Amino acid sequence: MRDRKRYPKNWQRLALECKEHAHWRCQKCGVRHGTMRMSTWTGRLYPVWLQAAHTRHDPENENPELICVCPSCHWHFYRRPGTRPAWYIEKLKHQKLLENALCPQGDNQCR
Repeated sequence: MRDRKRYPKNWQRLALECKEHAHWRCQKCGVRHGTMRMSTWTGRLYPVWLQAAHTRHDPENENPELICVCPSCHWHFYRRPGTRPAWYIEKLKHQKLLENALCPQGDNQCR
C-alpha cells in the first residue's frame, strides 16, 4: 500500500470486511483468495491475495466504497488512470540495477 498515512486508522478492518462481504472471491473475475495462478510474465505459480480497492480513488475517505478484487483486476479496472502498476515499476528498477552491475560506468557497449 502506498501512502499509508492517507488511509483511515480503521483501514485493516474496512479491508477485511470488504473481503468477507465478497466471500473471499474477486468481485470481477471470481477467483478465490489463495488460488494458485500462473504468471504470464515469469511463468511461475503464485497465490492470489485479494485486495480491497477504492472505486473512487479516495483513500482518505472514512467510509469508502470498496470492492474486493485480485491484483490483476485491481490493475485492469481500479488503478488511477495514467499510473503504472507496482510490478512494472519494480521490473524497471531491477533492470536498471542489472545494467549498472553488469556494465561499468561510461561503457556504452553494454547499452
